[in-house]
Amino acid sequence: MNSIDAQLKQLNANIRKKEREIKSATKKGIRKALNAAAKEVQDTIKPNVLTLKKSTDFRQKGTVRDNIRHRTKVAKDGLSGSSVIRVRRTKGKRMARVSDNTKDRRDPFYWFMVERGTKKMKARPFLAKGEQAMPKARRMAAEILETELKKAV
Repeated sequence: MNSIDAQLKQLNANIRKKEREIKSATKKGIRKALNAAAKEVQDTIKPNVLTLKKSTDFRQKGTVRDNIRHRTKVAKDGLSGSSVIRVRRTKGKRMARVSDNTKDRRDPFYWFMVERGTKKMKARPFLAKGEQAMPKARRMAAEILETELKKAV
């Protein structure tokens, strides 16, 4: 009787261990798929960003383009997630307010004026161009997730 109980306990422990491994692999697969899809969309957006012809005393050439980044979050249950692509600074640096007199040539604080336009400059929407890459990015994410899950099982 004791050997059967011990075998059942061992079997249950093995099942729980395998479930944890599958959950971990699913979470990693979702993160990898979302990052790949976001990178694809990001690579579509970057060439469409309006850039200066040359750097000036106040602005570095390609500042907005170089600060387009994505952030991926996977849900705690590991079954879903999301990626956001937007203009952000690196390493937690804050963007200056428009009213600030900034000395930082790499600060892309003016990105929304380029995207939406002002009363003196027409809009040059570059983030909207990323929607063209969404079908390809979705297919890519699905393929990557499928291969990652097959590896886990």
